[in-house]
Amino acid sequence: MFHKILVAIDGSDTSHDVFKTALDIAKADRANLVLLHVLSLEEQNNLILPMPIGMEYIPVADSNAQRIYRERWQTYEQQNLDLLKSLADRATAAGITTEFHQVAGSPGRKICEFAQSADVDLIVMGHRGISGLNELLVGSVSNYVLHHALCSVLMDKTRSI
Repeated sequence: MFHKILVAIDGSDTSHDVFKTALDIAKADRANLVLLHVLSLEEQNNLILPMPIGMEYIPVADSNAQRIYRERWQTYEQQNLDLLKSLADRATAAGITTEFHQVAGSPGRKICEFAQSADVDLIVMGHRGISGLNELLVGSVSNYVLHHALCSVLMDKTRSI
């Protein structure tokens, strides 16, 4: 039924569960997997110094703050690349053709754009379960994808993105 499945990975512990769901579907349908992580300040809560866009071009008295920020960002980037590689290795070992990508930007938009450009049949992702005022204020990646994706979306509401 499905030929190419995009799995939205967010680096959380539950990413493994979302991946497992997608892997089971890929095995059953003999589909390919595309693993995607979106680098985002929205996701990365432990970057204590959110650096505004363009700040790296403004001379500041404390360049140490910029250095710390860059180091934390690089660690965040590498940790998620390592996760993507390990999940891709698991899928490949299970006989599933798999690729992985990491892009930066707004998670909902990037997931939808990537799904369209990669011509996927299905997006598998988790759902944090926020609603009401919280969803209005901070937004919901899963809600955005559900309403903007041009392909089918499987949302696991017990798991997080």
